[in-house]
Amino acid sequence: MHFDLSKPNLLMGGIVLTLAALAGLELAPQRTLELTAPGAVGNLYLSTPGETPGQAPVQWVDAEHLRWRCHYTAAANYQPCGLTFSLTGDDPAHGMDLSRFDTLEMDLAYKGPAHFVRVAVRNFDPRFSRLDDGNSSRIHSVNLRPRDIARPVTLDLSELTVPEWWIQQFDLPREYNRPSLENATALSIDLPSDLTGQEHELQLRRLVLKGEWVSRDRVYLAILCAWLLGASLMVLRGWKQLSQSNTRQQREIDALTARTRQLRVEQDKLRRLATIDELTGVLNRRGLEQALDDFEEAAQGMTLVMLDIDHFKHVNDRHGHDCGDEVLKRVTAVVAANLRASDVFGRLGGEEFLIACQGTRVRDAARLAEKLRERVQQSEINSSAGRITVTASFGVALAPPGAPAAGALKRADEALYRAKEAGRNRVETDKSLVSDSPTTV
Repeated sequence: MHFDLSKPNLLMGGIVLTLAALAGLELAPQRTLELTAPGAVGNLYLSTPGETPGQAPVQWVDAEHLRWRCHYTAAANYQPCGLTFSLTGDDPAHGMDLSRFDTLEMDLAYKGPAHFVRVAVRNFDPRFSRLDDGNSSRIHSVNLRPRDIARPVTLDLSELTVPEWWIQQFDLPREYNRPSLENATALSIDLPSDLTGQEHELQLRRLVLKGEWVSRDRVYLAILCAWLLGASLMVLRGWKQLSQSNTRQQREIDALTARTRQLRVEQDKLRRLATIDELTGVLNRRGLEQALDDFEEAAQGMTLVMLDIDHFKHVNDRHGHDCGDEVLKRVTAVVAANLRASDVFGRLGGEEFLIACQGTRVRDAARLAEKLRERVQQSEINSSAGRITVTASFGVALAPPGAPAAGALKRADEALYRAKEAGRNRVETDKSLVSDSPTTV
């Protein structure tokens, strides 16, 4: 008994089965977990600062409908304002496998002045997590602007990343810092900012995890394998007659595969080059422009710090471009390590970089620039030529609320030029700023 795939009925049957499998994949219901449904999780609770005298700063407005309010009247180091879903049972070290889900649908109403609402997932990893230290569970988070959640939003779980502060705090081997949601113990929604003197009100109407029951990749692979098996049977039956043609076709398939692989590599490279500087790993000019556009849309003003590595051409001429690249990467690392998560940092080009801080506190920006100047001066770069010490000059300017960033960029560049002219390794501030203006202090 043998199968003749050249018969029209067998070929048509294979096509029908393939279409049925693809249709079933599209029409099959998704795997869902509605966390806001009664009994979906073992426990949910408000994040509070613990024992507080008088009225608690975090309170339920309507617990049944998951509506709460936060109001901190005094400054504090720890100001939680969020709702946490516990994903564990009797064993606090054993949670849910969220890697089976692809998206998180959220309907959240928010009133307040916060710049971001954070969605975070804690993952307990027995290699380094401890039950007596909640922060030791790897955190994955994404910050959403209020306009992002003005209507129900769908998040890809791949948007959740491990924040820099967690990586720096625990200083674990690099492989431990990779995102993993296989043992998620908690999912929270909170406000990651200073809440002193502000009133915030949130209501979580719906929170649903969704994913596929059967992986699309596996279905496609099974279909591909089935067709390859059929094609192999056909090839085996006519091998003697079609050997020459089959060899030519195989060469074409190999060439197409190699070309496809090459195109994917080029596509990935172009996608990265679109917004990321390949050498330093920070934003490039295009990425900076997009970030400044976002700041302008927020209409809350920004301070810009432009820095330039002093005598960088001399480093290249004397020690070579490889050493120059190491200087660029080292200065980038030093600056990035001393910035907040909300600050934007990127390379304008050459040895020139830009930092954008949301807000209009010019004195704070000038102090940050002075701090960075000292850190750069104190750093040393190891190269084949030995240890090299470099310095940097800084220019600080302000873009008031509603003003375009282009003017502030020009003024920051002029301030940077004055720092260079005054002997380098110094910080200069835009001279057009009014010293007694409330936006500059």
